[in-house]
Amino acid sequence: YRLGPELEISGYGCEDHFLEGDTFLHSWQCIAELLKTDATDDILCDIGMPISHKNVRYNCRIFILNRKIIVIRPKLALADDGNYRESRWFTSWQHRYQTEDYYLPGIIRNITGQQTV
Repeated sequence: YRLGPELEISGYGCEDHFLEGDTFLHSWQCIAELLKTDATDDILCDIGMPISHKNVRYNCRIFILNRKIIVIRPKLALADDGNYRESRWFTSWQHRYQTEDYYLPGIIRNITGQQTV
């Protein structure tokens, strides 16, 4: 098992750049490069990155195993005290006990063959 830090792909310090679509696109491009390699072969990788789902921005964990995305898990509770202002950029996942299909971007579909996760 390999656990990466929160927002590992984009970096936590993007701040208002999380309001820009390019930040999400470039995060997916980084995941695509990772999926092209053997880095996830026979090891579950837990990677943090921003995800936009139904036009809502989430701070998520992506679990990848054997070059496939297994699950995307949005954060349930955001940090909004002291130096943290996560709710400025992200929404917490409100559907605690339900799942939804996430339609993967074309760059990922072309590599994994997956349409949804």
